[in-house]
This record gives sequence, structure tokens and C-alpha cells, in this order.
Amino acid sequence: MTKRIILLFAILCVASPASAEDYIKPDWTTLIRALVRFNALTLSDDRLLDDYAAISECDLYRKLHSDDFKWQKVRDAIRESMKMNIATFPTAFGYETSLQLDRYDFPNKIFRFSQKTTIHNVNTITLFKFNRPVCGDVNVKYLPSFFRAVMDTPLYFDGLPLAQKDAEALLKQMEATGNKDRIIYVRFNMRIVYIEPFQHMEMGGGDVMLTQTNTKDGHIARLDVHLDSAEFFEDEAMTKLIYELQP
Repeated sequence: MTKRIILLFAILCVASPASAEDYIKPDWTTLIRALVRFNALTLSDDRLLDDYAAISECDLYRKLHSDDFKWQKVRDAIRESMKMNIATFPTAFGYETSLQLDRYDFPNKIFRFSQKTTIHNVNTITLFKFNRPVCGDVNVKYLPSFFRAVMDTPLYFDGLPLAQKDAEALLKQMEATGNKDRIIYVRFNMRIVYIEPFQHMEMGGGDVMLTQTNTKDGHIARLDVHLDSAEFFEDEAMTKLIYELQP
């Protein structure tokens, strides 16, 4: 068991997250790391670190959390790993979702989005939310579990500007693959501009609540972002690019 613990510590201390130059697909771990990278959050409080460990190192948490002394060593290893790798924590995210095409607008040469997926005056995107136990039956009590990206400029997308021949070819390809609902896929590539630091509020019973002044809710984190580009794809694997928008 001792050798296994040493090996796990070694993995924690040398494992590097994805490069900060990439647009990372947001998940709970990468978003917490972004908060740390932008000095919006510190995990110096053991209660916060334990939440983070349950999210990012579930196996370790389940095996060792009940042992006070072994778990303290795990905390030290996680903190050291974060200190070593903070320069590689994410600064940009790629949020993926799907849209639906409506009829092709011949006069304006645009493949319009369906009414339910048209994007008009949208400046907030929910990057991630989680409202159930994690790592078995462990409830995360202190760290944010709802992450919003707020863009500096609202989005307006009526549809895809495509030449008639390109729109016709796309529609034929959709028919050939059985995509009768005309679903396409989009990745919004956004770069973090600012994250307001969280304030620690001590609650009764020794609990703590983290809040940003613009949310007033300890479970919500706001990330101010700039949209670098939006990439529209024919396939869910996002290998067949249809159109790229750079605002």
C-alpha cells in the first residue's frame, strides 16, 4: 500500500494539464483550474481542497480520505502539483453544442437556423453545471458547481452564410447520412479576460461560502470572456468544417 501511495503522489506531481494555448473542453476540473490560474480562487483551505480532490482525484479520495495522516500527504501532493503546473492551467475554452438548420434563404444566401436555435443577443453561456453527488455519494459543498461565460459582445447568428451550391451540397450530405433534422454542431472558442475573485464568507457551524459580488451565490462562477471564433461542423465529431466565424 505504501508503494502505491508513493506512486500516486508521483503521478500528481508530474501530470500536466492541457496546454493553455488550446481551447479546452470545459469540465469541472479544468474550470476550477482556470479559477486558480486567474487568482480568483485559492485552495489553501483544506475544505476547498478536499472538494477539488473529490472532483479531480476520485480514486485517491475514496481510498485515503478516511485516513487523517495519509490524506494530509495527499493534500500536500495536490497543492504541490498545482503550484508546479499553474502556468499550464486553461485560459481558453471551447464550448460545444448543436444547432438546427431551417430553410435556405435564397435571396440572402444564408442557411437560417430554426427558430428554437436562432442566436439573438446572447451574451451568456452555461459552460458547466453539476447538482448531484460526485465520487460516489460525496457532495461538493464549497466549490462552485455552476459556471457561466459572459461575453463582452452579444452574439447574433441568423444562420450560416453559404453559397447556393454549398448549401445544396450540405443538404444532400445530410440526407445521405440520415440527418433529417438538419442538425449541425458548433464550437465557441472563447478566451478568458477576467474572473472576479471569490470572497470567503464564514458561515455557522464552521462552514464557508464562496461568492463573487456579481453573483451573490456560492455555487455560481462567472467568467468574463471574449469570443475568438465560432466553428460550425457537419458532424458531431467536429471533423468536417462547414464555416468559421471570427467576430
